[in-house]
Amino acid sequence: MDGYRLLAATAAPALNGAPAAPADLAPDGSPFFDLVVMLLAFLLAVGLAWLGVRLLVRRLYGPSAWGGGRIRIVERIPLEPRRTLYLIHAGEKILLVGSTDNDIRVLAEFQASDLPAPAVPERRSFLDALRAATARRKAP
Repeated sequence: MDGYRLLAATAAPALNGAPAAPADLAPDGSPFFDLVVMLLAFLLAVGLAWLGVRLLVRRLYGPSAWGGGRIRIVERIPLEPRRTLYLIHAGEKILLVGSTDNDIRVLAEFQASDLPAPAVPERRSFLDALRAATARRKAP
């Protein structure tokens, strides 16, 4: 049945005052089946998005983007808006690197055993930090 005959068959009763009959609609499926299909499609979309981001990051930044390389930036300290110090762990060496807008230089080179382990800052609970902040605020 071509489109004009189908349109005429469904529109003719409506013109006579009778409601139009639905044209060959698919039977309703199970709501549970529809939910399962929707969840599977959602999980597939999330999985493809995760895989795409993972591949894109690996392509842009190389295999070390997820922490699997031999070079790590141990610390970064900005001195001014355009001057920064980096402590870089590369193999068995630790490099102190200074960077500006126009230059990057190795300022010092250490062995990993030469530098002491960084001090771990004391962790306070939020309640202790809040009490200290309110005590400083109340103090004259």
